[in-house]
Amino acid sequence: MTSTSHSPSPYGRLRAELESLTTEAFRPELSEIDRLPTLEIARLMNAEDTAVPAAVAERLPQIAAAIDAVAERMARGGRLIYAGAG
Repeated sequence: MTSTSHSPSPYGRLRAELESLTTEAFRPELSEIDRLPTLEIARLMNAEDTAVPAAVAERLPQIAAAIDAVAERMARGGRLIYAGAG
């Protein structure tokens, strides 16, 4: 007899986590962005970029804590490896 588990798969957990991020949220108003002229797409992207400073400002304490943690580890010979930051 086999036992079935009702716990979500690692993929399911990742998907749920990604769906909670506003950067990964479905935006109905952008559902056909691929059909817009390039200039309009660029304008939409530029308009979205204006929200970045406020979002960063909300998280400055966490950002500072992360910087301090990385600096401390690097001072002890550690390395910082990052991907997808661009």
